[in-house]
Amino acid sequence: MDIISYICVRLVMYDYMNGEFTTNQEIILMLSKRIKEYRLAARISQKEMAEKSGVGMATISHFEQGVNRNLTLNNLISLLRVIGMELRLNDLLPELPMPPIALKQINKYIPKHVRRKKQ
Repeated sequence: MDIISYICVRLVMYDYMNGEFTTNQEIILMLSKRIKEYRLAARISQKEMAEKSGVGMATISHFEQGVNRNLTLNNLISLLRVIGMELRLNDLLPELPMPPIALKQINKYIPKHVRRKKQ
């Protein structure tokens, strides 16, 4: 992970954990702002992004302006691919270390109470 990506992730988590983003709409606005920042940092125009992603230029423009807050997941992933951030989606919901069903089965064998023998 490069330093810019790391800082952006930390800022988002800091803002989110401190209650800066309280609604879905605020999170979407933050995402649209970040995609625009990454696009500009990569020196890609909206037209180039539209051509590379297959997402309409009007859709990209409206999303970045916060006008269109209903971008499809497919379109979001396409935009992330263009700016090289699609692999970060795994950080969003990392794989559980153990499936919940396995945890439930293991919990059967963990005693709920400890009985001590009287001496």
